[in-house]
Amino acid sequence: MILLIDDNDNERAIIRKMLESGGHDVREAAGGDEGVIQFRSLRPDLVLCDLMMPLKDGFATIADIQSRTPSARIIAMSGVWYGPADHAAMAKDLGLKAVIEKPFDRTQLLELVARTLAPPKKAAKKKAKPKKKAAKKAARKPARAKSAARKSARPKAKKRAKRKQ
Repeated sequence: MILLIDDNDNERAIIRKMLESGGHDVREAAGGDEGVIQFRSLRPDLVLCDLMMPLKDGFATIADIQSRTPSARIIAMSGVWYGPADHAAMAKDLGLKAVIEKPFDRTQLLELVARTLAPPKKAAKKKAKPKKKAAKKAARKPARAKSAARKSARPKAKKRAKRKQ
């Protein structure tokens, strides 16, 4: 489920339709305070939060949600052009999964949501290197065979010495 927080009714309706067309269950909040209340009760998989809202803006809303749930997945939306480099810095500084500029199209939004909701990729397994111990054991086998041969030769030498006496 996705919680959509935006003060603009028209934009919220358009974004909701985009998300629902991608098969997502969407709940709406018309502002930051309402969004925080719904976040607490709904525990959504993802929050889409507008940054520029009256009363409680998106920055305060995001901070409030993260103080309660540091692992919350949040995408910030903004109609103010920050630029790609600023988006990355903002996302990192605020602990966001991403920042998306308004207006955006359906495909752009759905791809970002899919990437954000996807489980983290596991690192590819590396081929196991032969263990040093196994290599050392293999190298020691001939030495052990020689020492075994020496040991078996010793009793024969002792028997010969006894016979001579």
